[in-house]
Amino acid sequence: MRSLILVLILGGLLKNHTMAQTMTVKQYIDSFKNIAMIEMLEYKVPASITLAQGLLESGSGNSRLAKQGNNHFGIKCKKDWTGCTILEDDDALQECFRCYSSVQESYKDHSRFLKENKRYAALFELEISDYRAWAAGLLKAGYATNQKYAELLIRTIEKNNLASFDTLILGGYNPYSKIVPANIDIVYNKVPSTVVQPNQTVASIAEGADKSERKLNRYNDLKYHGQIEPGDVLYLRPKKRKASVESHKVQEGETMWEISQKYAIKINTLYKKNLMVPGTEPKAGTIIQLQHKADSRPDTGRQITTETKEAIAEYHIVGEGETLYSISRLYGLTVEEMTALNNLTSSQISVGQKLLVTKGANTTGTNSTKIEHVVKIGDTLYSISRKYGVSVENIKKINNLQTDSLREGQILKIRL
Repeated sequence: MRSLILVLILGGLLKNHTMAQTMTVKQYIDSFKNIAMIEMLEYKVPASITLAQGLLESGSGNSRLAKQGNNHFGIKCKKDWTGCTILEDDDALQECFRCYSSVQESYKDHSRFLKENKRYAALFELEISDYRAWAAGLLKAGYATNQKYAELLIRTIEKNNLASFDTLILGGYNPYSKIVPANIDIVYNKVPSTVVQPNQTVASIAEGADKSERKLNRYNDLKYHGQIEPGDVLYLRPKKRKASVESHKVQEGETMWEISQKYAIKINTLYKKNLMVPGTEPKAGTIIQLQHKADSRPDTGRQITTETKEAIAEYHIVGEGETLYSISRLYGLTVEEMTALNNLTSSQISVGQKLLVTKGANTTGTNSTKIEHVVKIGDTLYSISRKYGVSVENIKKINNLQTDSLREGQILKIRL
């Protein structure tokens, strides 16, 4: 392999590569990710490893070998090569390298080179999802003489979230079809993520990422979102407590869950920073704080009519460091009112405790007013349940729902 190229990559340049780069790393990944995933399916080489090697060996597709010979992996001719060739200085002057009629052929030859070479047989005994082990295995097998080769591969994979393509394949994604792009623009946050594709489920994505379904649900606050759809961004590790930017201006139709996914910030943290009741949504144009606590509670546009006022209950889930006094101030109540509303015998509360924070709310379920809700875009069973102070299970039972899926215009019975 072209060990010299790897040494020069560390300095950010390719030797003998005087032409200005015309393809960015992102463009390279977007152009060849599907090919890498197809090779993963057919030859069991992790797509992340293939893409990282292609990026490093070809200088993001801008080396002379890549541009003129479609050779993205620096594979030399060897004795059994009968195809076209291209000469390039490497360990010796004007060495013979393979050339191809297309980039796809180069990727295919790279997969065969690993699969059919006994030197690399041990790689295929490794977990296909363990790109770190594959990187170390390639170096141990002598793919490159540069002792930092494994480190370079791992750094490239993690910086560009290339493992998400492994996750897609292991989760059942079909790379022969067109990839569905993310439905939000993610702000750089260093938390590994993947984009949901057709026919994928939380369970299949979790299995592909070697995570439990429960963890993936928790990482992504899916109780606020309901059923996932193609294009949704899911994080494979926990989100953060603050974003990389200070604030966000809410767009028309945008939900708090979408904002939390965009910036990889925990949604409960987002609600607390903005003094909002979990489950409510801000009006378009509202400025949402992403790093520091807001000075005031934003307008959620939520109106309680006379007809439903007595049936609606708002709750607050106690967070770390909160007291009955701080919560009462948040909702304009006194400690005495909070104590009475929740039948508390003292001011002691615990993290995760559910507290009623609406004066005059009927919590006994005896209100006889019939209530129905017309499903709007963005509604989930969870958000509807929070709005009316009833459980998701109760809504599903009353309406004979077998899944959490809703459709726009659907009429749900809330109270009979």
